Amino acid sequence: MSDQAASKAACGGAPLNRPSADEAFGDEIGLINLQPTASQNRIALGAVVLLFFTVVTVAPFASVTLPIFAAFIPFLNATILVTDLITAILLFAQFSISRSRALLVLAGGYLFTALIVIPHALTFPGAFSPTGFLGAGIQTTAWLYIFWHFGFPAALSAYALLKHEPSGIRGSIRSAIGRCVAVTVAIVSALTGIAIGADPYLPRLFSSATALTTLGTFVPSVDLLVCVLSLVLLWVRRRSILDLWLMVVICAMIGELALTVVRFSLGFYVSRMLSIATSTIVLVILLAETTGLYTRLARANAMLRRERDNKLMNLEVAVASISHEVKQPLAAIVMRGSTALRFLGYTPPDVEKARSALNNIVTEGRRASEIFDNIRDLFRKSSRQWTAIDMNEIISNILESLHVELADHRIEVQTALQPELPPVWGHRGQLQDVLLNLIRNAIEAMEAGEGKLRLLRLTTETRPNDGIGIKVTDTGPGIDPERLDTIFDAFVTTKSQGMGLGLAICRMIVERHGGQLLASSGERGGAQFEIILPIELGPDASAN
Repeated sequence: MSDQAASKAACGGAPLNRPSADEAFGDEIGLINLQPTASQNRIALGAVVLLFFTVVTVAPFASVTLPIFAAFIPFLNATILVTDLITAILLFAQFSISRSRALLVLAGGYLFTALIVIPHALTFPGAFSPTGFLGAGIQTTAWLYIFWHFGFPAALSAYALLKHEPSGIRGSIRSAIGRCVAVTVAIVSALTGIAIGADPYLPRLFSSATALTTLGTFVPSVDLLVCVLSLVLLWVRRRSILDLWLMVVICAMIGELALTVVRFSLGFYVSRMLSIATSTIVLVILLAETTGLYTRLARANAMLRRERDNKLMNLEVAVASISHEVKQPLAAIVMRGSTALRFLGYTPPDVEKARSALNNIVTEGRRASEIFDNIRDLFRKSSRQWTAIDMNEIISNILESLHVELADHRIEVQTALQPELPPVWGHRGQLQDVLLNLIRNAIEAMEAGEGKLRLLRLTTETRPNDGIGIKVTDTGPGIDPERLDTIFDAFVTTKSQGMGLGLAICRMIVERHGGQLLASSGERGGAQFEIILPIELGPDASAN
């Protein structure tokens, strides 16, 4: 009992304090805090029922003698050594995240089991020599078995008592693990030394290599009581997946001790098989849950990366759209400024035409200022600037502002605007930008066609189901049929200096107004874009 207390104190380490935020986060994702699901509870209950059924079935025949197979013990203990050692390593890894003293004690308990099975196998009579190695006596293996099945449930009891402490171990993780390992090794060495060196003085558990004394049948009951106490503590203080499966482990150990009778009997062999279960259950759960945690963390990390990429993409789109929209009025300002200088350079200067060009520069400058407000409203999805809009009026204003540019490019304009066109409810600046963008695209497209009639046609009409349609048709090279499905995608462009955002933004604006933007080939060749907008008079009917 004093050795186990020493192990607990050593594994506990130095003074405690509350963990940092990162440590607390690690503790939240550890198995010590993850609550079991209903499915996991059912699986654990099924495992306990299976263990109980096995014990009840074997118990009446436990004393039946079977052939002696002493090599069974080294094979069994080697398996326990490997599985418990891996479990201890995984628990130490969990401790390094959570800094939980309870996990450190539990890891020490599994390390204790992994180490004590080594002298247990070496001293087992008949395994490696008739009386066992290390100078073992007839009682050595039995007492090592008692120490083994006392120390492990005692470590589980300590875990149950410590796991609700809110603070973690302060200081170096490596130092804490190192102290725990050193003290566990010292305890195992001390118990092995006692079992071997004090063999003549210890109470007799075996009268021969296979026959138990009366005391030998009673002493395992002490280990059984410690296991029951550990099970009660885990049940009362249970809250996590790890607690759930540790209770299954204790149930397996209780079944193992209940079947412990004379060596090489049916009960002996079955109980040793149950010891395999006690060493592998938590290992399997740790591997399964760690894999599940890794999968969930990997998915969360992928989602965070996608979210980051989306934010960067949104930022890129916002910056590119500002650049795309502002470049148009700036280009118009430069062109009209050059025109004004040319008119002023005449002899005599053509003052009226220069004044007209300068007025257009002022108009384009104001439009450049309005673009920032329009883009801000576009990305914050606000409907506060929405009003009733006459699309015929917008088309007329745009054609008037582009009169000189259309004339310079020798483009003939035809309009077929339906009189008394019903107004639409929307953002004037955004819808104006859509039409202006489509018209400028038409101008650029027709500029590439030398020696061909340059005709820009704009029509408006009432559509069925309370809507209006606006068509912008040109006689340029048209749209490649293979590009019709992607023409409105962001960053898709055929222009050497284009960004591929104009049509994408136009579609977003039209769709935000509850409409559609369609592209097709014109009747005379070229391209045709059609805007379909619903007739909605009032803010309650707007599409935000």
